[in-house]
Formats: sequence, structure tokens, C-alpha cells
Amino acid sequence: MAPAVIPGKLVGLGVGGAVTTDRTPAILDDVRLPGFRPAIVAIFRNEAPYVLEWLAHHRTIGFSNVYIADNVSDDGTSELLAALDRLGYIRRISFPTSEGQPPQFAAYDRLLREFAHEEEWVALIDADEFILPLAEHRDVEGALAPLVEQGDIGAIALNWACYGSSWRLNHTSGLVMERFFRRAFQKFGPNYHYKTILRRSAFERVLQNPHHLELKPGFRYVRMDGEELCPHQKHGQGLSTDVLWHGLRVNHYLVKSRQEFWENKSPKGRATLVGGTKGEKYFVGHDKNDVGDPIPGWLLTAVKAEIETLRKALVNDGFQLPVEPSAPPRFDRPFDSVKAHIDFVEHKDGLLKVNGWAMHWSGLPPVSLALEVGGERHVFLGYEHRRRGDVVRSFPMACDYCGFQLSIPAADGLLGQDVRLFAGYGAETPFGPFVFARPIAS
Repeated sequence: MAPAVIPGKLVGLGVGGAVTTDRTPAILDDVRLPGFRPAIVAIFRNEAPYVLEWLAHHRTIGFSNVYIADNVSDDGTSELLAALDRLGYIRRISFPTSEGQPPQFAAYDRLLREFAHEEEWVALIDADEFILPLAEHRDVEGALAPLVEQGDIGAIALNWACYGSSWRLNHTSGLVMERFFRRAFQKFGPNYHYKTILRRSAFERVLQNPHHLELKPGFRYVRMDGEELCPHQKHGQGLSTDVLWHGLRVNHYLVKSRQEFWENKSPKGRATLVGGTKGEKYFVGHDKNDVGDPIPGWLLTAVKAEIETLRKALVNDGFQLPVEPSAPPRFDRPFDSVKAHIDFVEHKDGLLKVNGWAMHWSGLPPVSLALEVGGERHVFLGYEHRRRGDVVRSFPMACDYCGFQLSIPAADGLLGQDVRLFAGYGAETPFGPFVFARPIAS
């Protein structure tokens, strides 16, 4: 993994982006850390609960300098960004909306021309977008290396992976990436959108589209597999002809919980339209929880450690951190408790082997299973998971490893008796409710 950037003193930017001179630049100068470390430009408005996670995540996977246009926040985001700027973690540029002008296009243009003009590569993403290394990659350097070495590549398109609410109703503590682990199918329409990692020297201008930039002549716009980017046949630039998740993708947490959507997302409308709104139709149309696809454990651990580093730096600087929500989670469950099925029971090698599948309403397999036969209960607090593509086809929210085979000693006199399956999810129900029974056949 690429080393984290050590915070330093950046040039400060006051109201309207005026440069102050009372601090000396330490990161954004001619001294570069070894290795490939792209920058990020973004525009934020009222994102206080999510700033530290977003920043920590992208620092963890190898991004260095971060330039954020603060679009007149009033929820504490401006103060938090100012503190992070003061500590050298980001550059904050005050960027109020001009009357009659969508803020995103102008913010991107100004950030690229005035503040990120010396960067080699720059990703253009939003506060609800998290770039994710895929497969064997753990940072952006390894994923992008084959492409950035080709001098005629001017921009790289990363498709979205849209994540839903995971049936959460309210805003609770915990990481966005951890709370919302269910996404839409890969071919879900909005996933055809892409965001761009730009070679800064190839930049010509910002178009009226946050997903696509105009490049100077001679530069190519490519996908992560190195193939030319082709615009969508119906919708044109900003959407690709198919959805490619290769090397990197952009996890887009575009609704979060219902409470967060209505309190945070909906009031802001659209950064690309003046007066645009997002209401119930938008939530229902984008709240897709078809596939369980959680973030790798190694990445969550690293991001949490980086968040703690940021929090300590802020506290030492005298900044009062936002109070995290304390409410317990509430869910809009697709079904109650657990679904399960015993497919068959067999006698083999002196064992009674029970084969089937089970899933919690979240789509995850139960934490614990238990078999009851002949008045005796056998508890499995850990068990071998098996892939069950057939279950996923019937229940799209199910993880594909919801299958099981449980083995108990085959005692005499069990023929014709019922095998009863119990499933639990969490410490409060270690043995769980009864969910299915099947008689033992010969």
C-alpha cells in the first residue's frame, strides 16, 4: 500500500478562494513523494458526518493532495474543512453558488485551472463516491500503472457501483462503507455512468456534464481495461456502452438510509442543475439492494485507523469533532428474521449430514445454526459456507455463500424423526428461531 501523506502546511484559501500568505506550502510544491499518487478535486455541501471517512478512505488507497470546493455549507462542514486545511490534509476553497449557475461545472473548472494545475493525475469525484481497488489491487498506483505509463492516455473512466440503503431507515453511527453493503446488479442503469481520472496536462475544458471532460487533441479517453471509451448509444457522453468493473470502480452511496436521504441528500437537489430536487421517486428508483457486496476487511481496518489519525490531529488542534448519532438502527426488512431450507439429509461415514441454505433478512448467512434431532440440540456457532447460485437467483438479495452442510453423529433410532433447523443472527439470538424441519429418510 502506498504510504499516507504526512500533513504539512498548505497555502491557505480564504473567502472566495483568495490566497493567503501567512503559511508556507509543504505538500503542494516541487517535492513529491516517491511513487504515483494522484490528487482529487471535489465539491462538498453539507457533508459533515462523512468528510473524515471519505478523506481517510482515499488517503488509504493512495491519493495525495485533495482540493475541495466548499459550496456554502451550514452544517459544520465548512469549519471541518477549514480545520483540515489548516492542518495540511486538504485545500479548502470557498465556492458559493453564483445566481443562475450550477456550482459543479464551475467548481471543477476552477479547481483544475487554478489549484490542481501542477498535479499529474486528478480524480473528479463527489462526497458520496468512493474509489475502490478491485481484485488483487490495494491501491490506485497498482491498478492504474499500466495506463498512466502510456503517454497518449489523457483520461480514464471508472464506472459506478450504486449502493442502496441496505434497508436502513435511520442515521446511525458507523462507516458509510460498513453500514451500506448492498448494491444494485452490475447492469443497473445508473451504473453505466462513469467518473474520470484525468491527466492534468490533457485537460481542455469542463463540459456541461460532470462525468466527461474535453481533452486536448491527441489524447485518448479509455476504460480501465485500456480500451477506448465509447459513449452510450442512447444517452451519449457521461455513460458508457457497458459497465466495466476492472482494477478500480466508484462505489456510489447515493441514497444511504431514508433519514439521511431526506435530511441530507434531498434538500441539496442537484449540483448540476439550478433548483433541481431529489424526492421519493429518486429514492425508490435508486435504492437497490440486490447484491451483498461488502468492503474488504483489510480496507475497513486501514480506513478506521486513518480516521483515528485525523481525529487526533483535529482534537490536538482544538477542533470540536461532530457528535456521532447514537440511535439504534431501524430497518425496513424484506422479510422477518431468517429464511432457510433443508435440501436433504444423508447418512455417510457414521455421520448425519444435513445440507441446505439459510439467510438473514439482510441477505447475509446466519451467524449461528443449530440442529435438533431426537431431543438433542447440536449448535454450530461457526460452520462451513457453500456457494448457492440457485438461491441467489430466487432471492437476489442473498449472498452467494448462504449454503451449508452440517454434520452430527448418526445415532441409532433416528430414522423417520425430524431434523429441525434453528438459525441465529448475533449474540442476542445465538441459537435463533426455528426455521425448517425435514424427516430423516432411509
